[in-house]
Amino acid sequence: MKVKKYLKDWFTLSSREIKGMLVLLVLTMLTLVINLFLRFYPVQQKQYDYSGYQHDLELFRSSLRSSGNVPETAAEEKDQETVERFPFDPNTATENEMTRLGMDQRIARRILSYRGKGGRFREKEDLLKIYGFDRILYATLVPYIIIQKTEVHEPIMSKPAEEYFHAHPIEINSSDTSLLKELKGIGPVLAARIIKYRDLLGGYYSVEQLKEVYGISDSLFHAIRDCLDIDTALVCKISVNEAGETRLKRHPYIGNYRARAIVSYRKTKGCIQSTEELVRNKIIPENQEDRIKAYLSFETNSNEPEIKPPILP
Repeated sequence: MKVKKYLKDWFTLSSREIKGMLVLLVLTMLTLVINLFLRFYPVQQKQYDYSGYQHDLELFRSSLRSSGNVPETAAEEKDQETVERFPFDPNTATENEMTRLGMDQRIARRILSYRGKGGRFREKEDLLKIYGFDRILYATLVPYIIIQKTEVHEPIMSKPAEEYFHAHPIEINSSDTSLLKELKGIGPVLAARIIKYRDLLGGYYSVEQLKEVYGISDSLFHAIRDCLDIDTALVCKISVNEAGETRLKRHPYIGNYRARAIVSYRKTKGCIQSTEELVRNKIIPENQEDRIKAYLSFETNSNEPEIKPPILP
């Protein structure tokens, strides 16, 4: 009974608490509704038209001149007869044109400096962002400010095949670095890497293997692929049944683990007949069989002279 009374005291709300929760719920719902309304129906900023105040501003300027209280930074230090009014674009106006409009020479040079650094006036109000620009002068110039919208021209990209074109296909299994450097985009560093990787492989059997060379991007490869040729007869193959572990593991596609596995299997089985046999015994993955097969030979008679161990006395 005490537990029941305890739970009742904690989880039972009084009428006053229920009213408070209802009020809080109503305020929360109102806040959400107002937020959604403002999101889809934003408040439009009021646009001010300064053209109607131009006459009053000119009278105010005249009173300042007559009283001698014109500030040093005032934009119109010239006589009224020398100030002109004509349409202008602050993105293209010259210093002479801006001074003719009544701008101080320092302000005109600040505008030129701002444009020289890549700045651009997109709205009339952007002129007020220039430090020291007279707001009264701005109000008189508003009707004459015309900002032209610039057209964006997409750059015409040249075709990679034309840019990297080579007159005659280059055979990459027999070429040296000087010949490879004739391809645009292939410098001395990339040419040396192509030769080094070719020596590690024993020669290229496909042009696609150039994508494995560090530094050759996809765009560069697709640009020069039509300028290359492959002579697969120049590929040096490894005799699987005669090569030692050291010779096998130097090949990028074989490595330490597979070289050790091949030698161990060869000692147990004897002569290895094909790459399919290596795949069946999980020594090389099935998805890499084709590229490894291009570098393996399963002939048992080697042309290399047999090296016999020395006879100890």
